[in-house]
Amino acid sequence: MKILGVGIIGCGLMGGIHAECYARERGCRIVGFQNRSREKAEALSKKFGGKVYGSVKQLLADPHVDAVSITSSQQVHAEQLIAALRAGKHVLCEKPLALTPREMDAIEKAASRSRRVVMVAHQLRFHPIVEAIRRDMPKLGPVYHADYEWTFRIGADKGRCWADYRSGGFFMELGCHLADLARHLMGEVRHVQANTLRLNSRRVTEDYTHALLQFESNAVASLLVSANHRTTRQGMLRGRIIGQKGRIDFTIYPYQRSMNSATMTLDGGKSIFVPDAKVHPIKAKFPASLFKVYPGFFDVYQRETTAFLESIRKRKTPPITVADGRAAVEIILAAYQSQGLATDKSNFRRGNRKYRADVACHPALHTK
Repeated sequence: MKILGVGIIGCGLMGGIHAECYARERGCRIVGFQNRSREKAEALSKKFGGKVYGSVKQLLADPHVDAVSITSSQQVHAEQLIAALRAGKHVLCEKPLALTPREMDAIEKAASRSRRVVMVAHQLRFHPIVEAIRRDMPKLGPVYHADYEWTFRIGADKGRCWADYRSGGFFMELGCHLADLARHLMGEVRHVQANTLRLNSRRVTEDYTHALLQFESNAVASLLVSANHRTTRQGMLRGRIIGQKGRIDFTIYPYQRSMNSATMTLDGGKSIFVPDAKVHPIKAKFPASLFKVYPGFFDVYQRETTAFLESIRKRKTPPITVADGRAAVEIILAAYQSQGLATDKSNFRRGNRKYRADVACHPALHTK
């Protein structure tokens, strides 16, 4: 088996997580790192080995690099992904895939020409609870409603999520995961309607979004993402899926494995007034964690990495494609545009003149 050489572009938090995962994989080695600030690349190089490149171009020109992880800021994802494909590299790209329809068109074109593996990093698909839900959903009969609620308590008003829309907004940052999860479980989306709020007045971008999705099956899902409150735990994802025969309730919490759970309630339908329902725990297979810190949190990234490398070796379509990545982004852009049309863009305030930050310059309005 050929040892695959991997380069990592972007050496922040996600770059470190990707490096940790590659270091644990057999059949690949980290060739090197590139980052806008060299110090971060040098830190990861010291920890995991590999060289430090002065530019993305230099990394992509290295014949020892077979595949790259793109974990840089989202406003450069499209540019770097297309460059990697033109250099003949396989790509694992962090979400969001891109920020505009024009960028996604260009990625699709480059991917079609390159015939290389391109996988988008939506790691929730690899969570044992999600896999168990997807396995048991047919027991609910036709599904017609779902709720997904992801809540945080964040006080910051600086940084890429809050200062302007160059990287999208908070809903693009985290709602992108829920958009992909909803579509993964319930199918293609037909219509999006959303309301966003900016509860922290010091922020430019939104910090709360409630979106309603209608699927081609006519089922409906509610997506709520907030930086202004939490439900007992920071970053806890809670949801329910309702079908004609019953419901599934689930909790996904990355920092404590024992708090991840799902139950199925099935209604016998024998009586209207007397409860005739049975609640069953849904069995999810949690393998032994490779990580001592937050066991279970990093495991989904490890499984994601394994799937990417396997797709390369077996020359098969990856589990999360460019089309999947595009669909998630389009849901977010549709949500932003729905808010803009509904409120005449009044929810957004202007930033400095150098970077216009109101919704008028948001990617949702950049058409082909």
